[in-house]
Amino acid sequence: GVDIVRLFWKERGLEEDELNMVDGSGLSPLNRVTTHAQVTILRYAKSQSWYAAFYDALPEYNGMKMKSGTISGAKGFCGYQRSKDGKEYVFSFLVNNYSGTASSLVNKMYKVLDTLK
Repeated sequence: GVDIVRLFWKERGLEEDELNMVDGSGLSPLNRVTTHAQVTILRYAKSQSWYAAFYDALPEYNGMKMKSGTISGAKGFCGYQRSKDGKEYVFSFLVNNYSGTASSLVNKMYKVLDTLK
């Protein structure tokens, strides 16, 4: 299954080192996905017939539709946000090896995301 996913995204322009999948669960510490790959995948989703259902299913934070992810010293958010002038942005934001508490990291990440509004 993982090889098919890699091939699918390679055919859509992602370099192999941008989407290093070891398992299908996403829980292996050897999995690596770049922010560029995440944004590419979210942009691809916008062009699909199922996009509206996908978008509606995303959690919302302060007007931004986004998904969080956490594993072994890494925290990330990626999703969509609409600016005050109506332009929609696709974003991906990852932090690795943060030395503070998880809650302080999340609060700092939210502050950065809030500046995008």
